[in-house]
Amino acid sequence: MAEQTNFIEVNHLKIRFPIRQKGKQAFITPVDDVSFRIKQGEVLALVGESGSGKSTIGRSLVRILEPSEGTVKVGGQDVTHIKGTALTKYRKVAQMVFQDPFGSLNPVRTLERHLMFPLKKYRGGSHAEISQQVEDLFQRVGLTPVNEFRAKFPHELSGGQRQRVAIARALAVNPAFIVADEPISMLDVSIRAGILELMNELKRDFNLSYLYITHDLASARYFGDRIMVLYGGRVMETAPSAELLEKPYHPYTRLMFAATPGSDWSIPLPETTNEAPNLLEGRVGCPFAHRCPFVKDRCREETPGLRELAKDHHVACHYAEDLA
Repeated sequence: MAEQTNFIEVNHLKIRFPIRQKGKQAFITPVDDVSFRIKQGEVLALVGESGSGKSTIGRSLVRILEPSEGTVKVGGQDVTHIKGTALTKYRKVAQMVFQDPFGSLNPVRTLERHLMFPLKKYRGGSHAEISQQVEDLFQRVGLTPVNEFRAKFPHELSGGQRQRVAIARALAVNPAFIVADEPISMLDVSIRAGILELMNELKRDFNLSYLYITHDLASARYFGDRIMVLYGGRVMETAPSAELLEKPYHPYTRLMFAATPGSDWSIPLPETTNEAPNLLEGRVGCPFAHRCPFVKDRCREETPGLRELAKDHHVACHYAEDLA
């Protein structure tokens, strides 16, 4: 297999939103100084609880949101602040599959029209050629017989079928990178494996890179080549999937595993606060300090940086070695 190269390069990403606090304008940073790499044909699984900043990162990579600070490079191109024609061209490179397959589809358009629009806009060709491409896409995502699905509307499909349409629509522009934002979380357990297997096949067949956003550690292990754990907008830990599940270092990662049914990693769950993390700009200390069972004064006063404790295994914890 040829040596993989970094296709996605995210450096010191920060996304800031204004809020009102005590009558004055302030800012929250749901994504704060996040950096990572994704190689061509690689899947980075981004895991964390709701509100940790996962979807915000994904939307910034496909430029639904514009980063406040930092840089995003895709295929060597800086896409951090592109607009107009450059942004339109970028849509051929990066696509997104959203969490809610019903909400991401137009209820008054047939499935055929959902696929014909991006095909006409980005590929072009005669009506016969586009019609054949639509048929190929339906077959590729397992929606057969094709003629039965062409004229259907989203409400006539199951959740799994709707998500297959969403995946087909993303594939229509021949992307190199897909952000999959919890694509199976709203589906029945019985059909989740089929969607993951489809995405895995597409990865192999088209050498696709993925940012796979999830709170499901089991699917992250199955689909992700590497896992990055996020909390309060900051990276807590990142490592190859097998390595992370075998030996998690960060207390937050360990607590996530301990709370997962069937996990091999089990520790007593101490009483912790259910208070949300502080997202105010300028906050100091570890974002997990208020919930960490091993917290010390330094954790509240000094923000830990990512450190490599094993090969390709980075942890943002002052005392990770002591907990190993």
